[in-house]
Amino acid sequence: MVALLLSLKRKLKRLLKIQAESRQVYEPTARSKSLKILMLILASLAVGILYPGEVLYDPLDMPRQGEFAPYDIVAPVQITVLKSDREMQTEQEQVRQFTSFVLDVDTTVPLAIINRLGLFAAMVTDFKSRDSLTRSVELSQFTDSILRVFPDMGQNALNAALADDFEIEPLRERLESICLDEIYRVGVLSDLRELPESRNRSILVRRGDKEYIVERGRLVDVVLSYARLLTTLNRQAVTDSISVDSYYSIGRSFIKPNLTVNMVEYERRVSEGLVDLSNVKEIVAAGNVIVSARQKVTERQAEVLQELAQVLRSQAAVRGWFVSLWPPLARVLLTLAMFTALLLFLYFFRPDVYRSNQKLLALFLIFGIQMFLLYLAEFLGLKSIYIYPIVVLSIMTTVLYDAEVGILSTVILALLLGIMHRFSFSLVFLTVVVGVVGCFTSQQLSKRSHFYRVMFSAVLAYLLYILVIENLKLSTSSEILTEMVHGLFAGVFSVLLTLGLLPIFESLFGITTDITLLELSDLNHPLLKRLSIEAPGTYHHSISVGNLCEAAAEAIGANALLARVGAYYHDIGKIEIPEYFVENQFSVKSKHESLTPAMSSMVLSSHVKKGRQLGEEADIPDAVLNFIEEHHGTMAITYFYHKAKEQEGGEVDINKYRYAGPKPQVRETGIAMLADAVEAASRTLEDPKPARIDRLIQKIINDRFQSGELDECPLTLRDLARIKEAFSQVLMAAFHHRVKYPAGYNA
Repeated sequence: MVALLLSLKRKLKRLLKIQAESRQVYEPTARSKSLKILMLILASLAVGILYPGEVLYDPLDMPRQGEFAPYDIVAPVQITVLKSDREMQTEQEQVRQFTSFVLDVDTTVPLAIINRLGLFAAMVTDFKSRDSLTRSVELSQFTDSILRVFPDMGQNALNAALADDFEIEPLRERLESICLDEIYRVGVLSDLRELPESRNRSILVRRGDKEYIVERGRLVDVVLSYARLLTTLNRQAVTDSISVDSYYSIGRSFIKPNLTVNMVEYERRVSEGLVDLSNVKEIVAAGNVIVSARQKVTERQAEVLQELAQVLRSQAAVRGWFVSLWPPLARVLLTLAMFTALLLFLYFFRPDVYRSNQKLLALFLIFGIQMFLLYLAEFLGLKSIYIYPIVVLSIMTTVLYDAEVGILSTVILALLLGIMHRFSFSLVFLTVVVGVVGCFTSQQLSKRSHFYRVMFSAVLAYLLYILVIENLKLSTSSEILTEMVHGLFAGVFSVLLTLGLLPIFESLFGITTDITLLELSDLNHPLLKRLSIEAPGTYHHSISVGNLCEAAAEAIGANALLARVGAYYHDIGKIEIPEYFVENQFSVKSKHESLTPAMSSMVLSSHVKKGRQLGEEADIPDAVLNFIEEHHGTMAITYFYHKAKEQEGGEVDINKYRYAGPKPQVRETGIAMLADAVEAASRTLEDPKPARIDRLIQKIINDRFQSGELDECPLTLRDLARIKEAFSQVLMAAFHHRVKYPAGYNA
C-alpha cells in the first residue's frame, strides 16, 4: 500500500512538473507570468466569493452575531423577520406533541354492566330459592344457561356464587359501587398501547357534549382494571368480611372497555393548530434602532440584520442588476489587492519564492486551507473568534519558507480576515499577535518533537490575549474561562494539524525542511543501514564525504545540513552491485578484469540511475536525490576511456564514457562533487603530508573548474578557496600522525 501511494505521488509530481528548487530554471516567459496572474486571480475569486459564502451579497460593514456595531443601525423601512424552515418544523412538531389525544366515552357500558350484574344476581337468587332436590337435578342445565348469558365467567366463579353460604346481593351492591366509583370513573381502554406515545401527558376525554382533561397516568385498560378491582377488594376486606377471591373472579368477568381513541378528531385539532401558526417571527417598525452603537449583536438582532440585508439587496436590484454585485465585487477587489501586495513583496525582496510557480502555488494553497478551516468553524456554528485555528498558516509558511515570508503571510491573512469579517479589528489583532508568535517560535525547528514548543507558545499567546482583551471588554469570569478553553483548543489543534500537513507539502511541492533533513541524517535509516552492511567501503566513504561537505558548506555559508545529508546518500546506488566498486573490493582480482572498458563504464555509471530509483522508492526528497545525479556531473570515466583507447588503438568517443549528469546546480552539490573526488583520491596518498594534501585538493578543484563541471552552480573563486581550506583541515585531521611507541609497548 505504501509503495502504491509513493508511486502515485511520483506520477502526480511528474504530471505537475514539480521539481526540486535546484532544478527549477527561472524563465520569465509569457507562460510563467500568465500562470502567476492566473493563480492570483483564482485565489482572489476563491477567497472573495467562497468565504464566507452565505453572506456574499451582504454589505461589508454589517456586523454579525457576536460582533460589535460600529454605529446605531436603524431600520429604514418596516422589517418583517420570518421564521426559518427549521423553526416552522419545530413549531409544527410542538403542535402535534402538545395537542391532546381524544378519547370517546361509551356511557352505555357502565349501565350495561349494572344491568348484567342485576340479571346475574336475579338468576342466581331464583335458582338458590328452589328446593335442594330440584337444584341438584337442574344444576347442570342452569350452569349451561348462565354461562351462555355470561360467557366470560369461569366455572369456579359460578360455583362460588351458587354456594349455599354465599350471599349474592351484597356481591351485586359492592361490585356496582366499585365499577361506578373506581373503575369507570374515567373509563377503561381495551389496551393502553392503542394510545400513541407523546410528551403531552394530558388526555382529552369526551363524554357526550362534555369534555374534560385527564392525566395520562390515570388511564387504565382491561388488565389494569382487573388489578384495580383486586386492590379495592383487598382494601375493603380489611373492614368487611368478604371473600376476595370469589368477588374478584366473578367481578372481573363483567368489566368491558368503554374508551376508544378518536384519531380523526385528534388530526382535526392538529390541523386547526397548524393553520393558526404564523410564519412571522418579529416585525421591526421603520425608524426603530436595531442595534445600538458599540453593542454586541445578539442572535435576534443578527436575524433582523439579515432581513435588512435582504431588503437592501431587493432595493438594489430595482436600481439595476450591477448594483447588487457591488458587495461581492468589492470583496474580490480587496482580496486581489491583498494578494497583489504579497506578490509585490516577494518580487522585490524574495525573488527566489516569486520565481518558483510551485512555491507560489503551495503558498496560495496554504491560504486556501487556512480560509477553509475558518469557514468550517463558522459552518459548524462556532461563533467565538478564539476557536479559529488561525496559526496554521503562520507555522506552515515559516517552516516551509522562513520567518520573513511567514510574518508577511500572517499580516496578509489578518487583513483578509478583517475584510471578510466586517472590518473586525479584534480578529485582525488576534491573527497578528498569535500568528507572529507562531512564526518566531517555529523558525528553528530541528525535529518534529520541537512542535510541542510551538504548541505551548501558541496556546500561551491565545490565553494571554484572551485574558487581556476580554478583561478590557469587562467580560464575566465564566465568559473569560469559556473563551480560554476555546483558545486552548485552537492552539493545540492548529499545531497538530500543521504537523500532519507539512510532510504532504514537503513531498508534493519538492520543499525540503531542516526537520526532514535531520530525520534523514539518522544513520539508522533503512537505506544507510543497508549501505553499511552490503557496501561497507562505500558507507565509510559517504560518511567521510559528509564530513568534508559539512565543513566546506559552513565555510562558504551554504546549507551545511543539506550538504552532509546529500553526501550520505550520494552513492546508495552502489548497494545493488557493491563488488564492482573499488572501495568494496576485498579480493586481489577485480571484477572489471573480465569486462570490456565500455561495459565497465556502463556498470560504474549505472549506480547513479539505480541510486535515484532506490531513493524515490524510499521517499527521499528531491533536494537530496539530486546529489546522486549531480555529484559526478558529466565527468568522463578516464581510466576505462584510456583503457579502451589502448585496446582499440585509435580514437574513442569520450561521450560514451561520461556520466549522464546533470552538472551541479547548487553550491551544495558542487561541494559534494569536489568532496567525493578529494576523499577518494586522498586514499591513494602514501605519505599524506599537509603539502601533498593541499596539492591534491587544488589539483582536483582546478580539474573540475577547468572542465566546466562547476559552470552551472553559483560557486565563486573565493568559495573554492575557502572550500580548499576546509577540505585541508578535515583531511589533515583524518591523516594525523601518531607517536611511534617503543617495541613491546602496548598502547
